[in-house]
Amino acid sequence: MFGVKYKVTVVKVIDGDTIDVRFENGEIERVRMLGIDTPETTADKNKVGEYDGITDLDCLAAWGKKAKQFSKQLEGKQAYIEFDSTAGLRGYYGRLLAYVYTDSVDFTAELVKLGYARVYEEGECKKEAEYLKYQEQAYNEKRGLWSCLTSSSPKPTPTSTAVVIKTAHYDACGDKSDSECLNDEFVVLENKGDTVNLQDWILSDEANHRYTFPNFNFESGATVTIHTGFGVDNQTDLYWNSGKPIWNNDHDTAYLYDPQGNLVDEFSW
Repeated sequence: MFGVKYKVTVVKVIDGDTIDVRFENGEIERVRMLGIDTPETTADKNKVGEYDGITDLDCLAAWGKKAKQFSKQLEGKQAYIEFDSTAGLRGYYGRLLAYVYTDSVDFTAELVKLGYARVYEEGECKKEAEYLKYQEQAYNEKRGLWSCLTSSSPKPTPTSTAVVIKTAHYDACGDKSDSECLNDEFVVLENKGDTVNLQDWILSDEANHRYTFPNFNFESGATVTIHTGFGVDNQTDLYWNSGKPIWNNDHDTAYLYDPQGNLVDEFSW
């Protein structure tokens, strides 16, 4: 039935927008997430212009791999799928067409919001207008695959404040799970210029998790450590107050923005 959420178990992630699910009766079906399209994971399978003028196919392939990795969090977990009468039950290749939810979160929409997918305007679905709004925001902020539009452009120069990301400690507590010691996961900033107030500056990762700085005077020559977990802010340590890890251990990028949205610095590993 259309408009009904069916409980399933995700048994395998094929790519960023395609999963195999098992229904409660034991039947296994392949589901194509409705209304979106993630890049292919190899450059030769992507097309110039398919993603709004993007010509860097290697960049698209990289984001195709990241989209698949993001969707991997579904594997082995329960989810809900919903069919749309506008789109119909199955696509050209016989796959089920459905929105995918985790609890009350529209996982399909999250892929668009974070820049892992474009809206598939070649098809029809009731959520297309909603998804296009998310895509517009991701596009304007050059999130995810939309950064490929400027991937060959020179990196922005630091602002006159000369606030830089000095280092990142992303593998918290060594062999332990990062979740066990969130405050050992941190980013360190250094101010090589004049004193500046960091209020409303933004620190974010590639998945666009964002920390907004409080009213904080960053003294000239000082450093400040932004811890992932909970704590009481002081002049040398600030706390994201996140209940889960932010920084990926295998690869990630820390981005620092000023209140006007200008990229001040970035640090990758």
